[in-house]
Amino acid sequence: MTNSKVARRYTLALYGVAEETKVLDKVQQDFINLKSLIEESSDLRLFLSTPIINSEKKAQVLKAMFDGKYNDLSVKFFGIIAEKNRAALLYDIVLDFLSLLNEKRGILEAEIKTAVEISDKEQKLIKERLNKYAGKEITAKYSVDPSIKGGFIAQIGDKIIDASIQRQLELLREEMMKGSFKLN
Repeated sequence: MTNSKVARRYTLALYGVAEETKVLDKVQQDFINLKSLIEESSDLRLFLSTPIINSEKKAQVLKAMFDGKYNDLSVKFFGIIAEKNRAALLYDIVLDFLSLLNEKRGILEAEIKTAVEISDKEQKLIKERLNKYAGKEITAKYSVDPSIKGGFIAQIGDKIIDASIQRQLELLREEMMKGSFKLN
């Protein structure tokens, strides 16, 4: 069974319990925080992935780290994951859970690259246009990629919207190579 299938099984189980106990928002916040922790800490990533530390010890450490700081359901869930010897999959489970929540709430994630840093006003404008394009609410993550020269590239799921100057130049070059470029 692939990691994504295993992650989805745990994610669906947690989602059901969190929804039933009405703590979905709290668990979501815990998972957002844990995602950041895992991304920022190479020690935590190593701890979760190493087979040298047994599953009981991992469960104890995770409980000690998060007990009182995170929702009880989240802490219990982390313990179960560790006890089932799935701690190495915790990051995949976190990502899958957050993705499932967005899916259930009709929210799409977009990664938007721009050539330079853009203002909050410009970010809002791009987001509004993407909301209209997708017909759903978009949560956007912005990054800078100077190679696109100008404009932006947005990836929403498996769709890519390339509104970059670099792409426009490529299209112009292709038209010129075909010989169909005409000057008025």
